[in-house]
Amino acid sequence: MSQLINENCIVFDMEGDKKDIIRTLAGELHRAGRITDTEEFFQDALAREAIAPTFVGFDMGLPHGKTDHVLEASVCFGRTKAPVVWNEESGDTADLVILIAVPLSEAGNTHMKILANLSRKLMHEEFRESLRNSTREQVYGILTEVLEG
Repeated sequence: MSQLINENCIVFDMEGDKKDIIRTLAGELHRAGRITDTEEFFQDALAREAIAPTFVGFDMGLPHGKTDHVLEASVCFGRTKAPVVWNEESGDTADLVILIAVPLSEAGNTHMKILANLSRKLMHEEFRESLRNSTREQVYGILTEVLEG
């Protein structure tokens, strides 16, 4: 799973609300040739958010879409300028966001591998701080290593 992240799919200093962040990251996946349509995938990710917000604690959001609009399993990383409300009910905010895109045909296995690899690291403050304070190239290296796990 080493090709899950493209160096161009790392975005810093994002602004806006949760929807703006997801749309921006979906646009990067489209530009990288990983999804067929930004708006369609964005709507798929929002439909998933409507079921339950993808706030996972630690100021992190993990929005995702498992859909036919995904050409290749991918992630896109975003860092916001300021914390963004990720769970409207609880008021929880996120400043780190990893958008996960998985083809519907790989929804179970691939999606679970990505979540498992990320989850093992996300609980460690040192890992989260490295994502907050590293350069684009460093973040790419960090996430590539984690996602290959």
